[in-house]
Amino acid sequence: DLIIPRGGEGLINYIRQTTSVPLIISGRGNNFVYIHKDADFGMAINIVLNGKSRLSVCNAVDKVLLDKNIENFDEKANLLVQALKGANLDVIADGSDLNEVEGVRPMTENVYAKEFLSPEILIGVAEDTESAIKTINEYSGGHSAVIVTSDKSEAENFQNKVDCAAVYHNASTRFTDGGQLGFGAEIAISTQKLHFRGTVGSGQLVSNK
Repeated sequence: DLIIPRGGEGLINYIRQTTSVPLIISGRGNNFVYIHKDADFGMAINIVLNGKSRLSVCNAVDKVLLDKNIENFDEKANLLVQALKGANLDVIADGSDLNEVEGVRPMTENVYAKEFLSPEILIGVAEDTESAIKTINEYSGGHSAVIVTSDKSEAENFQNKVDCAAVYHNASTRFTDGGQLGFGAEIAISTQKLHFRGTVGSGQLVSNK
């Protein structure tokens, strides 16, 4: 009667093209973390590592944007990269500000829109919060995004303008999960705006008459 494919875009697109059975299709991941210049950088590293603690899930972190105005930028970028390398991740770097960081692989093709589902993570550089918002809205899958900052007004501006189902301030993308949000077993993630947006459990599939 109904197929709910659970997996990456390749699986979902294959089933969509080869079946006449009705589908409920989950949205894609490709989630971003923006580390603002006023972030607690230790917290930021922990949020990124937690967000990448499972690789082949839709709420995994794929992209990290560093505010170019972070104090001691080179030192902190290196701390982040070494933490990611310590977690056995392949770190791709975009931007001349990251060329001197040891252990990164320069981005040779634009992968900002790619959902990795693998031990890869991209680090890019943002001019400021507005630049980060623009990049996220252009490339993300509309699933989850994070700002790490101690500036509440910057966080609120980010949360109001980023077009994702879940937008977090100082928290991990791994919270975008049916169990974590109290909806029970998760069936899918809706990145659309109608009729429901976010994690989909049985309660989001039915209505009262």
